Amino acid sequence: MRGLFTACVLILGSPHADTQESDARVTAKELRALLEESRARHDVPALAAGFIRGEEEPRVAVVGVRKRGAENPATPNDHWHLGSNSKPITALLVALLIDLGVLDWDTCLEQIFPDDAADWDAGLKKITPAHLLTHTSGLPANWPRGWFLIGGKGAPAEQRKVVVKNLGTLELEKQPGEAYQYSNLGYVLLGAILDARGKASWEEQIGKRVFRPLGIKNWGLGPVGNKQAVVPWPHHASGKPVDPDGVMDNPPVMNSAGRIHMSVADYNRFLAETLKLARGQKGLLKPATAKKLFTNPYPASPHSLSGWLGFRKEPGDKGLMLGHDGSNSLNYATAIVVPDQNLAICVFTNQGTPGGPGQNACREVVKRLAPKNR
Repeated sequence: MRGLFTACVLILGSPHADTQESDARVTAKELRALLEESRARHDVPALAAGFIRGEEEPRVAVVGVRKRGAENPATPNDHWHLGSNSKPITALLVALLIDLGVLDWDTCLEQIFPDDAADWDAGLKKITPAHLLTHTSGLPANWPRGWFLIGGKGAPAEQRKVVVKNLGTLELEKQPGEAYQYSNLGYVLLGAILDARGKASWEEQIGKRVFRPLGIKNWGLGPVGNKQAVVPWPHHASGKPVDPDGVMDNPPVMNSAGRIHMSVADYNRFLAETLKLARGQKGLLKPATAKKLFTNPYPASPHSLSGWLGFRKEPGDKGLMLGHDGSNSLNYATAIVVPDQNLAICVFTNQGTPGGPGQNACREVVKRLAPKNR
């Protein structure tokens, strides 16, 4: 069985937003030409990109084929796997429940799961959503004995309950808040928290509380499709297509950590909401919650409570840069959000993995669309 994973890579060191005038000439046609150049240079089957500037209609382009060696072209309606770029979407759902008053950034796991926490050690009991969102919980990156074993059968929410019931078997690598350890397990636990406090599964809530209000309709979970569906096939880093009917994603227990897929246009709707909230404009959250979302109470982590990697180029509230990469080893996604420039960019390909041609192609497109400030 193939080892699959979600990935987050710090991409903020090189792509910075230029002035608005520098990209005002980037039309959908020019965006498509840029994608074609990068697709050919890195030899990936398909590339898709979205570009948002302010309140303008997003520019979207898709090039290439759904399967290497086949003729069916990829289209703007196709879905693209977000990988770990699903995490900031889960973080937004956490913030929405905080607005409802049923959860807080600092609610301890012991309070949320009192029956399961009776035999946990003190550190595990003290983990909060804020720790999980910023990857400072002290938990390992993944379930040590494998996700396919711990999840079990049943609905994803039931599988997450199994994870919670088995938490006491784990040893924390660090005490909560002390150190940064990127953790898919942390976001699986966030899914379990949302199941418990939201009175419905993460899967139900993400549709009802996030996607429906944002007008996101073309989305799904897990593998993008199968042999009967006309959609982009995933590809190994080598470029070899992967049988869509085989095991080609993480198990459903990891939905809240990295199994969302959607069209480029629909992902742009989420990025547009992220821009609004980060800029202090009216959005899905109360202003105070939105402001808190883009802060980080733990200096050890490069992540804010929003799930995005981020830093500020200037003291105070100026120069905020947000970014995230995602991969399940067979697809690749990257996105940046620059609130001060009212700019967001996303790029996808149906070929993994981190360090491979898929990542290189996505990164190249981002850098060319958001050159370094003068």
